[in-house]
Amino acid sequence: MSEATRRTADESGRQATVLVVDDEPDLRSMLARGLGEHGYAVLEADSVETAQKVLRDRGWIDIVISDVRMPGGADGTDLAVWLYRFRPETILILTSGYFQQAEAVAGPMVYGHRLPKPFRPSEAAQLIENCLAKRAAERARIEGLRRGWWE
Repeated sequence: MSEATRRTADESGRQATVLVVDDEPDLRSMLARGLGEHGYAVLEADSVETAQKVLRDRGWIDIVISDVRMPGGADGTDLAVWLYRFRPETILILTSGYFQQAEAVAGPMVYGHRLPKPFRPSEAAQLIENCLAKRAAERARIEGLRRGWWE
């Protein structure tokens, strides 16, 4: 497990968990395997509906990486809105071959971050580590404010 993954896991020391949502099985399994090699616990879903079930049934998922365009029902944008409403603490990374930028950007896009296709699992892992580090820093800042408020 990388230093950043260890550093950003919660107090119990658990691995960060990533849910990969994509209707293309080869791409989904390649990304899941690559992220697993970077030290993440990885779950997979082939649709938004399956992803929502996993998110409801599973205790905690740190990151969702979802393709924007998926045929036959809800897509990544629908999942973004659902996460914002029901799981706002979950970090979302949307992937697409249609983004205008040529490289990954760790900045907000609607309710998440974007990762243009094609990308390597190592690029996804780097973006995940950046997002987890930002979340950990924000949580520490908020906790410091809370302690300062009550002291």
